[in-house]
Amino acid sequence: MSDEQAIMPIADTRREVAEQPTVVARVLERLGDSVRQLAVTLVERNTRRLLLLGSGDSWFAGMAARLAFEQYAGLPAEPLQAYEYAAYDHPGVDAQSAVIVISSSGRPTTTWDALDRALDTPAYVVGISDYAYEGNPFIEKPHTALVPGAVKKGLPAQTTTATIAVLINLAIELGRANGHLDGNQANAYLAELQKIPNHMQSVLTNSMGPSERLGSELQGNRYYTFIGGGPSYAVANIGSALLAEGPQEAGMPLAVEEFHHALRFGVISPGEPVVLIAPTGCVSSRNLDTAQSLRNYGARLIAIVDEDDEAVGALADTVFTLPAVPEPMSPLLTVLPLHNLSIQLSAQKIAAGYQRPKVAP
Repeated sequence: MSDEQAIMPIADTRREVAEQPTVVARVLERLGDSVRQLAVTLVERNTRRLLLLGSGDSWFAGMAARLAFEQYAGLPAEPLQAYEYAAYDHPGVDAQSAVIVISSSGRPTTTWDALDRALDTPAYVVGISDYAYEGNPFIEKPHTALVPGAVKKGLPAQTTTATIAVLINLAIELGRANGHLDGNQANAYLAELQKIPNHMQSVLTNSMGPSERLGSELQGNRYYTFIGGGPSYAVANIGSALLAEGPQEAGMPLAVEEFHHALRFGVISPGEPVVLIAPTGCVSSRNLDTAQSLRNYGARLIAIVDEDDEAVGALADTVFTLPAVPEPMSPLLTVLPLHNLSIQLSAQKIAAGYQRPKVAP
């Protein structure tokens, strides 16, 4: 059975997932000067806040980078769903605002409408798109465009991580240009970012075995929960999308506090898979509370932690342990086991003879 007859183009996805370390390293090197100049331009315009617009994984990429802009550049950053922005607008977008509109494909969607609405404001508009085709409005219309050049024939993978890397790079350079970071701090964060591709390679390699086992063991599960706080909530949303796009299962993304506040543990059955994205950071104590609750309620806990973790992983049924990096950069690593898991769940369904349901014309 071909991929086209079944769930997803697995061969393309495998290749694109594996290429992520190389792609991110290339993008950081190739766009470094452009990102630095954009940061200077935004500071010269006295930029005071950022809006990050996108749909699907482009929106989640903006969510993943929010903490980087706030910690490294000292600027409020608000990720908005592009259609919602186009439909409802957003008050107070002025000449001291920058609007970053993300569309990896650049194809006609309601994100075009969001771009046009942003261009009707006094804000400085930045487009990010991977495909430099003639007529791509996200490259030709904004005041500045960044073209990472990642590829997406399979599931969104390198298009998402390349965009996140560019946004984190911009956050650091903005912090340097506006004085929120001194030169030594900015250089230190850039050095950490430059290490990320090597870390990505190790994570992809080390997460393959556990993902293969989970792909086999979790067959028949139709419902998953993804939990994370801060930038890890963005990764929870990406995980949910990967399940729908790949093995076509349902995944509920939850902010870590909402798991407790809304009593969501009451709808999780014993043995049901829950992915807790828990790198070391500001919500570590609540992540531990969550892991303990999930253990008490008998959920099948899949934890994504880093090397500094001393408690959450010990409570999990399956643990992905990643290199410890600054929390704003963690989505570039925590998302990778979810790429491998989606591939394995999809491959298992195809091997079992699954075919995509036919849709009436």
